Amino acid sequence: MTSGVAPDAPRETQTLHLSASKLRSLREWAVEGTGVTAAARVRDAQGRLALVWNRWSDDWILPGGGVEPDETPREAARREVREETGLDATIEHPLVVLDQTYVDDDGDEWFTGEYVVYAAHASGPVGDPASLGVHDAEIRAARWFDDLPEDLHDGDLLRPYL
Repeated sequence: MTSGVAPDAPRETQTLHLSASKLRSLREWAVEGTGVTAAARVRDAQGRLALVWNRWSDDWILPGGGVEPDETPREAARREVREETGLDATIEHPLVVLDQTYVDDDGDEWFTGEYVVYAAHASGPVGDPASLGVHDAEIRAARWFDDLPEDLHDGDLLRPYL
């Protein structure tokens, strides 16, 4: 596996089946970059959960993204929450790390990565999707949820930790 992010956090394994073109687009991040993705389970004082719907997902997801070479996973989670929801979150402890294996349509392994999910809290309104994300139309929707939605990306793996 890669860097051993959050060694004391619970760990799960995940195999991601992607097209060769998608794997090529991720290769630099995974091989020459950090190979780490950070996200946050952001709750407010009422216990609501902030989730986003972005341009590549068919489900609601935790705000998060790739860790840059000059930042820690915790810093990346905070930055991604701000970019994707407009919230200024306090990032706490890691909830779970997914040890990811990226494979192509033929089942051949290309690289591995780690996806760490932090507990976090924030308050205030979630931003207007038109003003969120780094690129235009990156975030299609962002909002607070009272309960986890059925259509939660990686819900089977993440639900026990959220």
